[in-house]
Amino acid sequence: MPQMDYEPYAGIIQRALQARGTAEGDLARDPRYLAPGYVVRMCAALARAAAGCSGRDVALDEVIRLERTCTGADYHHKLALRCAQLAG
Repeated sequence: MPQMDYEPYAGIIQRALQARGTAEGDLARDPRYLAPGYVVRMCAALARAAAGCSGRDVALDEVIRLERTCTGADYHHKLALRCAQLAG
């Protein structure tokens, strides 16, 4: 996916996916969200970006819920699109 589509979300997702497994705790399951640590950190960054774009608070829970709906070869595209829609 070209990085210019759905920025800044696409870039955040791309960097998180490229770096997954390189930091301690990346693959450990977060006890609250039951997702790998890198996914929770990526979603936190996406929530901050969406809040910055929308001018309103965007809850991490909301982005985690969106992330769980994204599957398949176009996972990163779906997630970036849904974050852009969330930010409105």
